[in-house]
Amino acid sequence: MASREALGGFLADRRWMTRVLDQTYAGMNELAATGRYPFPTGPDGKQLRNGLQGPEYMRRMRIRVQRAGARVLDHSPVTELFTDPSGAVSGARGHQRQAGQPYRVRAGAVVLATGGCAFLSGALGCNVNTGDGALFAAEVGAELSGMEFSNAYGIAPEGTSVTKTAFYSFATFYREDGTVLEGAASQGGRSIIARALLSEKVYCRLDRADTAARQAMRLAQPNFFLTFDRLGIDPFTQRFAVTLLAEGTVRGTGGIRITGDDCSTTVAGLYSAGDAATGPAPSPCPARPPHRRHRPHLWRWPRDRTGLGGTLHHL
Repeated sequence: MASREALGGFLADRRWMTRVLDQTYAGMNELAATGRYPFPTGPDGKQLRNGLQGPEYMRRMRIRVQRAGARVLDHSPVTELFTDPSGAVSGARGHQRQAGQPYRVRAGAVVLATGGCAFLSGALGCNVNTGDGALFAAEVGAELSGMEFSNAYGIAPEGTSVTKTAFYSFATFYREDGTVLEGAASQGGRSIIARALLSEKVYCRLDRADTAARQAMRLAQPNFFLTFDRLGIDPFTQRFAVTLLAEGTVRGTGGIRITGDDCSTTVAGLYSAGDAATGPAPSPCPARPPHRRHRPHLWRWPRDRTGLGGTLHHL
């Protein structure tokens, strides 16, 4: 946590950091025990519970909410939240694309877990992240926080879209002439890469990973290596050009302001979690509802509903 605090200019709240880490640890163990998630194993036969594959994780989450009795509406994007006379959020309206009809859900509370916003950034999975959750929250008067820290950029091989940056901690970065780009790093040195990219190509090689680390990396994140395998590049021994792609609030920290440990927001009946949310801030910025415009909904948003008086989760 100390290293992360330094990277963030010591603006982080350590209590919230501890809470998130504790919840993540408990959740990973629960996923292994009750969800039977197929974590890879290390040389000692023990599971490596340090990462997840998104599709496999979502499949298990879907099964879990369905077994709990929740109703899932596929291809049914929400278009707006609605409130009761007191101003509390009491449900949502949307449109079922395949049925070609609107729907309306009344609920005792709404949870916005719509992810971050990095619309048309070019990063894998981000092109369709239109930030609708932030818009919904703003329209009912919720506050946003930390938006000045929401313009994050991830490292990717040039001409590709995969921005998984954890493994670049094993990298050395080079200038076009083959000399080392001093100070360049995935953590704490990404701005140096950005400045260099303004005038020349920047190359990379994951040459700081030993044999054991290389094997563990392929087990932990096989899709990271898929691009290299298709291009015929060995990232551990060959240099490859890199670029930076915007990840917005997907990787950045801005979002809907949370006011308590229950993930409540500044509007009654509205809660937020995940990349859509951000922790409490001493000086939140009031959100102005953006101009409503047509927003393409190109991805599937599963939702669950417990019915009248229940909770609507917008994922």
